[in-house]
Amino acid sequence: MAETATDILIVGGGPAGMMTGITAAQFWPHKHVLVIRPETDAVIPCGIPYIFGTLGGTEEDMAGRAPLLAAGGRIQIGSVQRIDRATRTAVLANGDMLRWERLVLATGAENFIPPIPGTDLDGVFSIRKDYDYLDQLFSTLIPSIKTLAIIGGGFIGVEFADEIRKRGIEVHLVEKLPHLMQAAFDLDACAAVEQQLRAHGVHLHTGAQVEALLPGAGGKRVGQVQIAGQEALAVDAVLIAIGTRPQITLAREMGLTLSRSGGIWVDAFQRSRESPDIFAVGDCAHKQDFFTRKANHAMIASQAAAEGRIAGMNLYGLRQPRYNAGSVSIYASEIDGLAFGVAGLTQHQAEQEGFPILIGEARLPDHHPASMPNTTEIYCRIIFAADSLQMLGGQVLGGATTGELVNTIGLAIQMHASAPDLASMQFGSQPRLTPSLHPLVAATGDALQRHYATMYPCDTGAHHA
Repeated sequence: MAETATDILIVGGGPAGMMTGITAAQFWPHKHVLVIRPETDAVIPCGIPYIFGTLGGTEEDMAGRAPLLAAGGRIQIGSVQRIDRATRTAVLANGDMLRWERLVLATGAENFIPPIPGTDLDGVFSIRKDYDYLDQLFSTLIPSIKTLAIIGGGFIGVEFADEIRKRGIEVHLVEKLPHLMQAAFDLDACAAVEQQLRAHGVHLHTGAQVEALLPGAGGKRVGQVQIAGQEALAVDAVLIAIGTRPQITLAREMGLTLSRSGGIWVDAFQRSRESPDIFAVGDCAHKQDFFTRKANHAMIASQAAAEGRIAGMNLYGLRQPRYNAGSVSIYASEIDGLAFGVAGLTQHQAEQEGFPILIGEARLPDHHPASMPNTTEIYCRIIFAADSLQMLGGQVLGGATTGELVNTIGLAIQMHASAPDLASMQFGSQPRLTPSLHPLVAATGDALQRHYATMYPCDTGAHHA
């Protein structure tokens, strides 16, 4: 058994762990930074669905090591089996021991498999962030199937459905809620996504509860999906894409405080309750909503990376400008030309929380003039608090410019921007790259027009005396 030491030990090499390592190496250059992860080859999590269609192979979705190594950090392939807080040691699966000054848990999440019969049948799979596992799916399982059922109509299920159908596979997407992506979008955006998928031949089963997965003729491989009140679907394979749960085995064994929602409890600087020298980031860490401080279950790479930057900067001393003010859910995706994104609260979520709201909308071409090549109509819908006029959220349907518009909305939320701030926002305009009027400014103007119309009613048309 070998015994070595490092200043900063990061357990997990996903977006959160790698970003922690890069930031720590940059801000604490005199400290040794070590990332331990089980994967020799790591994939980019957000790119996983595209392996099976657009990218055409696992090797096209590789996450690079270069930024961490260039910053001075190191990577070691291995698995941490247990950690002792008192002695500040970690024991690896091969028996080696590591001593550390600062510890960062970035252990990620594990797939949630529903308690329904048949999930152990051959041909039933979920998605793991593991190169070898994904490569086997790509090269062995996927080429052998003609019909695939996907259970779960969130972002992962929708993206997989669109990518898998490009291979000529018949796809059935099964969601228990009345609409796809209903947890993330208001219904008009959900309807647009559903229409686009149906137009490309994906069979949608919404408001559908899966009761069981049934074996085929051989008895070992899945052959049918039994949906309540419907005739069973004949399938060759089933992807379960319902969601994930924080991977907190190490944290529990260490005696760290866990939140009621399942993640490792952390403060605004990603520190654990038990020790200011132990941090947690990414999917394994508890998250709070930006507006309400309620538990937020969004597990996305961008949030994980942001938490990694926060932890990396604060490992040996608090940098007040960099702290976690709460999670703003920011998502964007695209289906064959239709891009859709959301940041912050939806109208439904805001109303459920009790916010009085003001809505502004805009539809306009994303280049100018509209006859410019590759111009797409963009629809921007912004939600403000009706009393303070602070931005609460926004949704976008459009083309290639959607992603950066959603990021702009997310930044405005985090900067506590109000409608008057955004209505007077200066922006750059270029015919081939942007619309002549920024969609965020246009939608905000619409909201303010509605707001002031109630305060200063328009002239009825009667002549003054």
